[in-house]
Amino acid sequence: MDFVIRPEHGCDASAIDDLTRQAFASHPHSRHTEHCIVRALRASGALAISLVAERSSRVVGHIAFSPVAVSDGSHGW
Repeated sequence: MDFVIRPEHGCDASAIDDLTRQAFASHPHSRHTEHCIVRALRASGALAISLVAERSSRVVGHIAFSPVAVSDGSHGW
């Protein structure tokens, strides 16, 4: 299996939504809103890194990172 890892493009949003829903569909602690979180982070420009895995021109994986704030005010996370 050959994969291509590349930055997310705007046209990938729907595929990323679908993948995220599938990934958490049977997770016992999910509220099934994870795709909304990713969407909101993207819309606010808070995704520091967002990559997709593509196979045969189809998005088959996604990973994203965004900065966080620790409640005690610690920096550098």
